[in-house]
Parts: sequence; C-alpha cells; structure tokens
Amino acid sequence: MEILEQRKTDLPLLSVGPEKASEITDTSRTRIFEAIRKGELIARKAGKSTIIEIDELRRWVRSLPTRSRREA
Repeated sequence: MEILEQRKTDLPLLSVGPEKASEITDTSRTRIFEAIRKGELIARKAGKSTIIEIDELRRWVRSLPTRSRREA
C-alpha cells in the first residue's frame, strides 16, 4: 500500500492513530478501540494520543478469523 510506504519526508510510516488505522484496515474506529480494549490490538500512548504500530496492525489483521470459500 502506498499509504504505508510513503510520507512527505520519505521515511517509512511507523505508526498511525485510530482514525487512520480504521481507514487502512477498512474497519470502523469503534472496532479498532474495541480490539484495543479486549487486548487483541496493542496500542501505545504518546501523551494524549493513541498510536498503533504498523506491524501490530498487520499482526492483528492476520489474526482475524478467516472465511473459507464454499465448494461449488
């Protein structure tokens, strides 16, 4: 994803806030906070800001249940 690989300074993106995390994962902001509250997704605090490391976000998405295809 280009969003994760490029920034204004050409440095890799290390973390995002809950809004951007919900946008990247195509889930709701509420679902992101619910996952944090349940301990499914680890977030960090930087002052008042909540941040989620990109690698943690990827790990969380991979941990979600899979949906198998039906046989035709």
